[in-house]
Amino acid sequence: MTTVASDLQGATWRTAEVDEANRLTAEADARKAQGRYEGAIPLLKRALALYENVLGTNHPTVAKALSNLGVLHREQGDYAQAEQLHRRALAMRAEALGPDHPVVASSLNDLSVLYRTRGNYARAESLAERALAIRENALGPDHPDVAQSLATLAVLCGDKGDYARSESLHLRALAIREEALGKGHPDVALSLNDLAALYRAKRDYAQAELLSERALAIQEKALPPDHPAVALALNNVAVLYGKRGDYARAEPMHQRALAIQRKVLAPDHPDVARTFHFLASLYLDKGDYARAEGLSERALAIRQKALGPSHPDVAQSLSHLAALHIAQSRIDEAVKTAGLATDIQDRNAAAVLATGSEDQKRSYMSTLVDQTHLDIALHIQHAPATLDAARLALTVLFRRKGRVLDAMTGNFASLRLSRDPGDRDLIARLTSVYSQLAAEVSRGPQNAPPAQYRERLAALEQQREALEAEVGKRSASFRAEQKPVILPDVQAAIPEGAALVEIAQYRPYHLRPDTRSGHWGAPRYVAYVLGPGGDPAFTDLGEAAPLEAAVDALRRALADHDLTHDPRPAARDLDRLLMEPVRELLGDTRWVFLSLDGPLHLVPFGALVDEEGQYLVERYLFSYLTTGRDLLRFEDREAASREPPLILANPAFDESSAPPAPEATHRGVRSIDMVTQRLLPLQGTTAEARTIAEFFPESRVLLGAHATEEAVKAVQGPLLLHLATHGFFLPEQPVPAALLTTPGHNPTLAELAALRQRENPLLRSGIALAGFNRRRSGSDDGVLTALETAGIDLHGTRLVVLSTCESGLGEASSGEGVYGLRRALTMAGSETQVMSLWQVDSGRTRELMQAYYQRLAGGAGRSQAMRDVQLAMRAEPSTAHPNLWASFIVSGDWRRMETQVRSPEAGKVAKGARGCACEQTGGEPHAHGAWVAALLGLLVAARRRRSLRA
Repeated sequence: MTTVASDLQGATWRTAEVDEANRLTAEADARKAQGRYEGAIPLLKRALALYENVLGTNHPTVAKALSNLGVLHREQGDYAQAEQLHRRALAMRAEALGPDHPVVASSLNDLSVLYRTRGNYARAESLAERALAIRENALGPDHPDVAQSLATLAVLCGDKGDYARSESLHLRALAIREEALGKGHPDVALSLNDLAALYRAKRDYAQAELLSERALAIQEKALPPDHPAVALALNNVAVLYGKRGDYARAEPMHQRALAIQRKVLAPDHPDVARTFHFLASLYLDKGDYARAEGLSERALAIRQKALGPSHPDVAQSLSHLAALHIAQSRIDEAVKTAGLATDIQDRNAAAVLATGSEDQKRSYMSTLVDQTHLDIALHIQHAPATLDAARLALTVLFRRKGRVLDAMTGNFASLRLSRDPGDRDLIARLTSVYSQLAAEVSRGPQNAPPAQYRERLAALEQQREALEAEVGKRSASFRAEQKPVILPDVQAAIPEGAALVEIAQYRPYHLRPDTRSGHWGAPRYVAYVLGPGGDPAFTDLGEAAPLEAAVDALRRALADHDLTHDPRPAARDLDRLLMEPVRELLGDTRWVFLSLDGPLHLVPFGALVDEEGQYLVERYLFSYLTTGRDLLRFEDREAASREPPLILANPAFDESSAPPAPEATHRGVRSIDMVTQRLLPLQGTTAEARTIAEFFPESRVLLGAHATEEAVKAVQGPLLLHLATHGFFLPEQPVPAALLTTPGHNPTLAELAALRQRENPLLRSGIALAGFNRRRSGSDDGVLTALETAGIDLHGTRLVVLSTCESGLGEASSGEGVYGLRRALTMAGSETQVMSLWQVDSGRTRELMQAYYQRLAGGAGRSQAMRDVQLAMRAEPSTAHPNLWASFIVSGDWRRMETQVRSPEAGKVAKGARGCACEQTGGEPHAHGAWVAALLGLLVAARRRRSLRA
């Protein structure tokens, strides 16, 4: 706050009232500098009344007084009054000065801080970004007001889990403040405190402690000893001492902070509640549960009153109370408070996920992981016999697994179905950016200087983030339809005779923390089993490390093309850890929906071997889901297919209408460009395509030079999409050193973030199409990545079959499924995906596909049809090895296609090798007649009985 003498110099109407208003403002300013907010408010109110009386209600000086008074009310925790004052000031300033004036930016920043304090992150972020843009444009990039906006936006990003962006913004704000204000300025201490809080959230406690101690030293030197900012710095240091178990140093610092706050703040101020929370956490860790409980309850009561019942800080207090009740063995109360905390978080998540890019959505969901683990650990460790605890754990999994995928899929679908041309144009622009980003990553810098390449990547990445965020903002109808998932709804969607197996990774909660991992133990897996009726059952599957090691061993054994190698020991080892405990809960159920987690997504469960030496495909029908919540989505088909089936095969990898791109140098070549061999034609896939086309009379078949990337991108909801070509999922590669270091031009933080996109799993997986060997420039370079696939319009597509190698692979993410083609096809809108988990045999896949479609034509569901084919192959000695029959899985909607699929005459099905995506020369013909005949026998039998519900 400043006086308005400069505003009024030379005015002939200066009065005693204005002089008095100036004096009152100066006194209020002095009290605010000392942290005496309560005493400053009445002074400013009197000054405001005088200004309005002399200058009128729309004068800029009045707006300044309103803004200053709003800041004081916010500091005192009177958020409703603060908002009213800030809005008045903003309206007056915008009308008098225009929307792009720096003073308008000041009001925007004030409102952003207020909305962030109240937990409204979406509104806060929008205002902060507007304020930053205005200030940078009007004041230049190095002004202290720009640093203020950077800090405001950085704190918001940290709240939402976007730690990388938050850190870069904080560091920039700190650098500006140190240069402009000096390293001992209180605003520098604010930046240091903010950075320390960020590192604490990242669990980098050593770095956080160094910054917090430096901030405290500045605040104690520059400010009065009872200033609220000193209390903030004391708390930050004390929390970090507590993290390393130094309670003797932490407790008195918290107590000193509380004494300051009680002196200068209202007793029900949120900052007081925060100190109560810190002290309660310290007493919980020390085992002093009585003192912890009293402080926790006081913190909760203040937060509910001051911030509202749905504020994130209220959820934090409830979660802490739940942990305390666990320690006190008050299980019923723990379940209740944990459930309340989870509900608040999920309501807030719905609002946050409605905006932002996919990366930002993932970052926010990562901030909820601890509560998810607490809910599960509460049941498994502390209340295994409590039904409400089981229901809470299963409910949190239904709500949170695959939540980002659902949000992105729903946002895309909403805009694709919109009649607004602007919505469809937005999707088109985003799809174009996906293609450009994929092309840049695929080709590398070529002959361009590394600095120029980094700039191009950073610009595209910035466009992607902005367009994905805009897609979320414009998907209002999708957001309005969302409601919290509840367990009874999911249970009602489970078909009769089936069961849902929901498997999740979690970390146990330990009552007493250690200095390395806090309260959390080593990751474990749990499986919940839910039928169409009755209560959920569960089994703890043990620590994640041995189970995941068994997954790796089995995957290696199944992918081994040496068919003399017996994979059954590895399959039995994994079954013993994974499915044998679950079988006890399944009882006689033979139809299983699998919602998996982490690397378990990459396991074909039909290839596991039970205690009797039997493959599970012979015992169960497995239907793969991303989350049990999918069952609700499949109940209502919102969109019909809009185009006939598209079948694409045998791309002309050497053909291209454009000259080849310049030779790439190794310094910037991405992993895919390291593939030295040229892809040879897949002649056998031509017969595969024509055979499949007989099942769909209206289908389009694209072969050779017509089997292009652009042809796939141009589809609009075909009934079926079948792609028979090469597929790939490339291992992660480090960014080449030549791109990271350039003499005289080191990469910016934005450029480094963009370079990391080179190893985005959605850019490391894809399929090869016409022109692949030439990698020509432009949007059709013969490589369709998963990122580009996500932008294709498959809304209404019932089935996508990737008759390729390793199309089901990707980067398995706990809680979010597999980042690869599987995820991309779901985001694009397809209902069901058929894909492979390893390199498929060149002589078997065409027959498998022909038999699969034959079974679909016989009325089988999409999952049942694949199981029938696998059983027939398993029964034939020449195809009994699981390497040959277990590679393909069916993910998504399991039901019948519900469309006319014509069954061609069996005699018209050509025999011969398919030529696979991994075989460069094609394969020798195989004698597959026995298992094909066995399958046709199954078809006849199926017409005489009712199979499992499709």
